[in-house]
Amino acid sequence: MNAFRPHVLAAFLQLAPLARVFQHASPKLAAGPAIAILRWIFGTASVAGSMHGLSGASGISPTTVRATNGIRSSTTFIVSDTSHGTAAAYSTTSPLPPGLALSSRGILSGTPTNGGSYTLSIRGWENSNFSGNSATKNVTVTVVNTAPPVITTPPTNVTANPGQNATFAVEFTGHRPLTLRWFKEDIEVSGATNATLTLTNVQPSAAGRYRVRLVNSVATVFSEFVNLTVATPNPPPSITAQPASRSVHAGETVRLGVGAAGDGLSFAWTRGSQAVGVNSSELVLTNVTEGDGGTYAVRITNAGGATNSVSALLTVVPPLRLDPPGRSADSVLLRFTGIEGRPYRLESAGDLTGTFSPVLDVLGRSTGAVMTLAPTNAVRVFRVRTAN
Repeated sequence: MNAFRPHVLAAFLQLAPLARVFQHASPKLAAGPAIAILRWIFGTASVAGSMHGLSGASGISPTTVRATNGIRSSTTFIVSDTSHGTAAAYSTTSPLPPGLALSSRGILSGTPTNGGSYTLSIRGWENSNFSGNSATKNVTVTVVNTAPPVITTPPTNVTANPGQNATFAVEFTGHRPLTLRWFKEDIEVSGATNATLTLTNVQPSAAGRYRVRLVNSVATVFSEFVNLTVATPNPPPSITAQPASRSVHAGETVRLGVGAAGDGLSFAWTRGSQAVGVNSSELVLTNVTEGDGGTYAVRITNAGGATNSVSALLTVVPPLRLDPPGRSADSVLLRFTGIEGRPYRLESAGDLTGTFSPVLDVLGRSTGAVMTLAPTNAVRVFRVRTAN
């Protein structure tokens, strides 16, 4: 033993517990102690070596893993040491994150179903049948409870009249924190960070393309552009012909009309302050009585506003009446009470059942109109009627 070199003796003393195993070897091997010890030392890798023993430092790569809940992932672990190289098989002694599995080749894969932080103890084996030396290392797996933004109901086109409000809306899913921004073209709309964008009192300058952007830690998503159309302002109605005042006889049919220009017109006639209930450019009154007399007007409206007509006075006088004939020298005088300036027509027939023929046209006078006829011996029947 004294002949042993110092480094050989040191090795022998370090491994003395295992030397007892060697002492039971055959006498042939024991005959050369120095050689036998050297052979035993050199064989350390196969006899005393371990992935976590004296032979060398061991480790695992990677030491941390990040996965996203609901998204498939795959990570390959490698356990190795400086003496034995890479493990041939892998197992774990700790629960895996739900949805993930570890293969014998060290591949952690699957689709996580639960967020959180997990500590895994992964064991690397020397042999592919999970035998031989091994080393166990801990790794941290963090499953981020995050899904990318998904637009479920996109914004749609909006049309508004000037002065109205216009609203865009979006519905979406995605894990928080999530930020939302609205853009007109590519310019951010100030303060527009909600799922609903309301533009108040829109004017033609607000027209254009709008879209929304959603951002979380996984992805950035834009909606398609949608259009805001601000309708061309509608001018209010214009009146081209005002209702005209009329004087009529009781029992007649009266038509009061208005001329108007514009789009989408509606009409509301009134008598005094009372609504007549007629939506038309012409108001027709049949078989009028004195009670129908009064002032009539119409209000015309459309999307651009409203315009009022002037008031028209309807005067209803008693029914037309022809007085009994009179004589003046060699003439026959027919008198009737008519409306000043209104045209009338005198007609005659041989009897009441005969055909009436025009005799004379005359303008009415409020004091009474007089028609002078040449005398005749024939029997005639006369009547007077309005000429319009």
